[in-house]
Amino acid sequence: MRGEIARDVMASIIRFLTLAGLLVGSLSITVLAQTLTVIPDSEAGQHVGQHITVEGVVVKVFTSKNGNTFLNFGAAYPRQTFTGWIPKDSPVAGDAALSSLEGKRVKITGTIELYRGKPEIRINSKEQITEE
Repeated sequence: MRGEIARDVMASIIRFLTLAGLLVGSLSITVLAQTLTVIPDSEAGQHVGQHITVEGVVVKVFTSKNGNTFLNFGAAYPRQTFTGWIPKDSPVAGDAALSSLEGKRVKITGTIELYRGKPEIRINSKEQITEE
């Protein structure tokens, strides 16, 4: 009798783990599919709340007196179409290579948020930035 109960419990655990694995796998595929979507910086405002990749030319790299760095696309602030925002406490902050992105085609991956009506992605790791 104990052997049958143990087999039933083990079978239930295996079914649960299989189902959990399928759910996690489908979520991973969904996130991966979202990051494979690349949109131009001019369309970023239409994708607020989405985890996506935005591509365009960095027009201006600016570090504020507070230590936050901004990669402005499309035009300089305040007319930018999209911004990559690097907080001062980000591991990417202070990277001298950031200034070299000015004038280059760049992709930024992350979740688009609005700040004062303009779309932006918060950059917390170098992996979010790809230079073309």
